[in-house]
Amino acid sequence: MLSLIIKPLLKHSSQTLEDIDLPFDTEISLSLIESGCIFVSLNNKATLIIKSPLEEIKLLKNINGLTFNFELVERPEFPSLGMHIEIKTVSNTSFKFEYFFNTESMGEIDLLKKLQEQNHFDILFFNTKIEYSKTIELNKEDKSQLNSLINKAAQ
Repeated sequence: MLSLIIKPLLKHSSQTLEDIDLPFDTEISLSLIESGCIFVSLNNKATLIIKSPLEEIKLLKNINGLTFNFELVERPEFPSLGMHIEIKTVSNTSFKFEYFFNTESMGEIDLLKKLQEQNHFDILFFNTKIEYSKTIELNKEDKSQLNSLINKAAQ
């Protein structure tokens, strides 16, 4: 069962979840938040890390549906591309997460470009360590909307 969970994340690799080394700055960022999400570059791919209490992670393992909404925020004080994620579980529990890519940051633009090149991305569920992973496919409609907004943001 565990191999079915981690296989998508670790394709063509002999790594396990315990072998994934998060960058030091990512570990610092995760230590500063109680609950939330961040996008990082892992293995040269955009990866979403969701930090939650263990009880929530146990519920999040059973994803029944995932919805994305994107928005381009063109405010001078924080130009960004927002990704709103709603995860529904088989127990009908809903979790909402938001991440705003700063479109003035070259690092964040690089993450967006990596995401633009990918048809899927991995989600790592984290408490004090990586507890679980899930590969999420982007459907054509979500991918098209995201690509359009990334192109506008990168101009």
